[in-house]
Amino acid sequence: MRTYVLPLLFLTFLYLSAPPDLQAQDQPTQNTSTRGKVSGTVQDADSKAPLGFANIVLLTARDSSLVTGATSDIEGKFELDRVPQGQFILRISSVGYPTRFIPNIRITDTDSNIRLGAIPVKGGATQLKEVQIVTERPMVEFQLDKKVVNMEQNIAAQGGSVADAMQNVPSVDVDLDGNVSLRGSSNVTILVDGKRTALSNLTLDQIPASMIESVELITNPSSKYDPEGTSGVINLILKKNMKPGFNGTATVNVGTYENYNSSLNLNYRHYKWNFNGGYDFRRSYRPGVRRSFLTNLEEGTFREDLGTNRRTDISHSFRFGADYSINPKNTISASALYRTGDERGFNSILNRNLDGEMNLTRLNLRETRGTEDDGVMDYNLGYRRTFDQKGREWTADVIYTERFSDEVDNIMQRLTLENGQPVDRMNQQRVSSDDNTRRIVTQSDYVHPINENSRFEAGYRSSFQLLDNDNKFFNYDPETNQWLVNDNVTNRFVYDEQVHALYSNYSNKIKDISFQAGLRAEQTFTKSDQRTQNRVFDNQYFSLFPSLFVTKEFSRDNTVQFSYSRRINRPRAWSLNPFIDYSDTLNIRSGNPELLPEFINSYELGYIKYWDNTSFNTTVFYRRTNDQIQRFRTFDPASGVTSTTFLNLASGSSYGVELVGTYNPFKWWKINASVSGFRVELNDAGGDTELSNDQWTWNSKLNSNMTVWKDLAIQVSANYRAPMADIQGQMQEMYAVDLGLKKDVLNKKGTITLRISDIFDTREFNFESFGPGFEQTHNNKRQTRIAFIGFTYRLNSEDSNRERRRQRDEQGGGDDGFDY
Repeated sequence: MRTYVLPLLFLTFLYLSAPPDLQAQDQPTQNTSTRGKVSGTVQDADSKAPLGFANIVLLTARDSSLVTGATSDIEGKFELDRVPQGQFILRISSVGYPTRFIPNIRITDTDSNIRLGAIPVKGGATQLKEVQIVTERPMVEFQLDKKVVNMEQNIAAQGGSVADAMQNVPSVDVDLDGNVSLRGSSNVTILVDGKRTALSNLTLDQIPASMIESVELITNPSSKYDPEGTSGVINLILKKNMKPGFNGTATVNVGTYENYNSSLNLNYRHYKWNFNGGYDFRRSYRPGVRRSFLTNLEEGTFREDLGTNRRTDISHSFRFGADYSINPKNTISASALYRTGDERGFNSILNRNLDGEMNLTRLNLRETRGTEDDGVMDYNLGYRRTFDQKGREWTADVIYTERFSDEVDNIMQRLTLENGQPVDRMNQQRVSSDDNTRRIVTQSDYVHPINENSRFEAGYRSSFQLLDNDNKFFNYDPETNQWLVNDNVTNRFVYDEQVHALYSNYSNKIKDISFQAGLRAEQTFTKSDQRTQNRVFDNQYFSLFPSLFVTKEFSRDNTVQFSYSRRINRPRAWSLNPFIDYSDTLNIRSGNPELLPEFINSYELGYIKYWDNTSFNTTVFYRRTNDQIQRFRTFDPASGVTSTTFLNLASGSSYGVELVGTYNPFKWWKINASVSGFRVELNDAGGDTELSNDQWTWNSKLNSNMTVWKDLAIQVSANYRAPMADIQGQMQEMYAVDLGLKKDVLNKKGTITLRISDIFDTREFNFESFGPGFEQTHNNKRQTRIAFIGFTYRLNSEDSNRERRRQRDEQGGGDDGFDY
């Protein structure tokens, strides 16, 4: 891997060359994603004396979820910064006084500094009549630029993976291996808290939902985001707890087919420090079967492949994080994550060759027993500095990620029939794979408000990645009882990638129209080194990625937005490796080192409307892809071997409309539904294959959440995906229904859950493919009907914290307002 000195020097230069006030040590703290401020002074209503150390909490108006909080100082003053746009409720509580609620606090671009002045708190009845408190956040929140999936409200996610939680989310499809696609494209960028980390390299089927607070689906990100990923970004927001003192949750789930998982999340906040940690254990067992049927159009013969597989995956995840406020103006943070996995699998394929009369002519059995030990490590160091000017901020982060995998497969292949005659020929093979991926990312972001309605932001990011894939192939020699290296199949491939980026965004608001225009410039260097064949391929290219967002606000609950962005999909290392993989002699594959990145222009027009108990969101979208990367299969009629590689299509398009609605017919019943229809057009006319395909497709999803009686919730989720085209065929329809129940116990400190995924056992992954000289159908079915029963216990220190504040008030002491 190339040196990391360049980006570190750049960050040092950026800091040293910043204006003097950027280097000052006494600026207030504020978060890059927020814009507003709420301040005031808490007083005793009768004596007008200030109330020091009162607990100040800001809640969202729609569902009363926590936004931020603080403690008033000895003079009763408080200030809440880093507040996003929206409508909120302020809650004030102090020992000896009833809780007071102040509703109708609204943060907008034009009014983002709310000064409440003196707030009298008087003994007597609590002013609950001013506001209606809603205790639960909706499972899915729909916004113009993204959708937010709240894990706590998704019963289907209790005890499952993030992929389980995404099964019933609009725009999203999940295949049997946990791979996610957005609006028909499986090329999605996974971020964790807005950054590329170790978890980003895992499939969502490998990430426990217990780690995640919410998931953001961003189909058209701005220039500030990494433009990787054709269909957009899935941003996983990790659980964080801002409550003072010690608190946490513990969960255990037991499922059918020996599926188990458990998690422990802990947090401790005191004075300038905040510590958080967690542990997750997961045992997953998913047996499956598959069948494919190939027709040799030239020879008039057939081949049927019948497969079974069993896989047990045991994983442990450990994570730790800490934030330290040097003073109220400077904050540093650090986090570490380690995940280890142990996988054991068995895979069997029976190949049956048939002649034109459907008589059996060849019978071959291939069995593979494999073990894989893998792990991921992630280290993150961050620093944040803010300024007196509201919204002005500078941040810097360094992220180091490493993933390693050691896999061994023992293969037994037995031929019992050939040319219609019985034979008994057996051979044994062994494949060992040693994979290691290292990535380091350095980035810096600066936000500078120009006035109340406009701001400028800019940043720098460098990413260095090195992948080393070493595969060794052995044949067993029964005469010598030794494993001999097969140099014709053994290979080592090393991939080195650097991406350096600069971006800037400018936003402004003129009356009721807001806009943001941005531009990102990236320089990419890649090197593919097939060391076994001594073949090296270098590629470097410069790219520009503009973005534009224009929003028209007709009223507070009636908004339209147009957005445009340009994105990129760089070919992955495994699709570039030119070495031919003969491990399955009837289905071989190889990469294409001459693959080009694909570029995407994405357009969206969205509209959102709210009523008292209903919301409606519709989006019209169009996505145009140049040099689209697709798998391409060829077939050799003489040998019966199918070969798979990758190529760039001339172009591809996807366009359609998405309708999403929520409706609460009663207080105890909440419904959200979506329908998305779009057309996929793939074209390689004038390219290498002269292939094209297009098809209209659609999908729909429905979630029904009912509280049938006190503290018992029932959730029914259903989804359907119609057939969808690819360049050599189409994926068949997929549909399923999930059921979940949740009951709060122990004064809501505990929760019992029961969930059943795919209750009718209908979720399958089937597709058809065709090409020169062949047609083939594929049917894949994995165990998807699984029942889980679980229990969660919440460790909450609310009572001890209240007592600590009471004693602190009596003693007249304080802690500088850091502990809230």
